[in-house]
Parts: sequence; C-alpha cells; structure tokens
Amino acid sequence: MIKRIISAAILIPLVIWLLFYAQLYVIKAVLIGVANLGFYEWSSFATVSTKDKIFYFFILNIVSASFLFFENYFIECLFFVFAVHMIFSFSSLKEKRLFENFYLFGGILYVLLYLFAGKVVEFNKGRELLFVALVVVWTGDSFAMFGGKAFGKHKLAALISPNKTIEGAVCGILGGVFFGVLAGIYFDFNLLFLVFVSLIASVVAVLGDLSESVVKRFFNVKDSSHLIPGHGGILDRLDSFSFVVFFVYLVLRCRELLF
Repeated sequence: MIKRIISAAILIPLVIWLLFYAQLYVIKAVLIGVANLGFYEWSSFATVSTKDKIFYFFILNIVSASFLFFENYFIECLFFVFAVHMIFSFSSLKEKRLFENFYLFGGILYVLLYLFAGKVVEFNKGRELLFVALVVVWTGDSFAMFGGKAFGKHKLAALISPNKTIEGAVCGILGGVFFGVLAGIYFDFNLLFLVFVSLIASVVAVLGDLSESVVKRFFNVKDSSHLIPGHGGILDRLDSFSFVVFFVYLVLRCRELLF
C-alpha cells in the first residue's frame, strides 16, 4: 500500500502538469511513449519472436504518428499496415504463429485507445474535461477497492477477476460520478453534461478494467509488469482509462456533430 501511495504521489502531479502546462505536441509524444510501453507489456504475455516484436513495434509507431500528427491520412495508413500485417503473416501458418500475429495487431489497436487523450485535449476546454475523466478514474478505482473490501459479497465477474464485487463496482461508480461532477463544477461545465459524462466514464471504467483482466486471465498473468511500484504495469494502470478516454472522445464528437 505504501508503494502504491508513493507512486501515486509522484505520478499524479506529473500528469496534471503535463495536462495543463505542456505543449500539445509534448502531450502527444508522451502518449506515444506510453503506448509503446503498454504494447511492450502486451507483447510479453505471449511467446513471440524478436522479429515479430520489432515488426509490430514499427507498425505501432507508424499508426500512432499518423493518428496524432497526420490525421487526414490515418484511415489509409491503418488499412495499409493491416494489409502489410496480413502479408507478413504468410509465413506464420507453417510455424503456427498466426494467433500470435493477430494477437499483436490487436494489441496495437488496444494501446491506440490511449492516444484519444491527444484528441480530447484539442476540443474546447478539452484539457479540463480530460482532467475530469481522470478524476473519475482515479477516485472510482479507490472507491471500488475500499468499497469492495468493506461491503463486497457478490462477485462481479468471478471467472475474469475473482476479487471484484458488484458492491465494489457500485461504490466505484458512485464515487467516480460524485468527484467527477465536483471537479467539473470547478471548471464551470454544464451540470447535466457533467453528470452524463461522469456516469458514462464511471461505468466504462469498470468495463475497461474487466476487458484487460480477460487478457491477463487468458495468459495467467497477475500484473502486466512491475514498472509502477504498487500499481503493476502500464496496462494495469491504464486499463480503465483506455476505454474512458475513448468514450469521452465519442461524447465530444457526438456533441460537436449534433449541436
């Protein structure tokens, strides 16, 4: 627990500084770096060759750069690298590596979710809304952990994550919504919009957590790595955030298109 608190005390101020004071290109560069770390953990779950890892890291960085810096060409780039990935997989049938290749490509798509944070901050008051989303994730995670220990009786998804309970998830959602709304009020967001975004983010955070747990459960891995003392790895720390930031982006896009 001490390691967890110390890590949070160091990382949270750093994230807040990046969010509110760093130039946009710095935020995007950091996100690409985080995506690479996450993909390294993802690729370590399965037994894959060094050649395959290097190839898919190359693909990851091409797609990431296109997504954040050359958005007009992203769709073409994504399908181009998918086609190249299919061609690269020709040799995998004989060596029975087809599953590993598609698993690695899926990992690229998964860590690309982090990069939507770079898109959210481009919206009007996007940095402030991303901070609200982070507050939802941070407080929701804490409330879920302590609420589960205090009140947990019914398993949420026993096969996927035996320690998570329905009571803990409800505490996490309620705590995330409350503090998300509180943080958003400070930045003068519309109250109804805040409640909607915080509720969506809180529910999606639970689903994101479980989704990453499915992968770890399949490979019988407890933590994705020990990169962050007390928290595990990048994938462990950002499992909820990956889904939350994507759905927050979708909310902003829908609001932009409809209103």
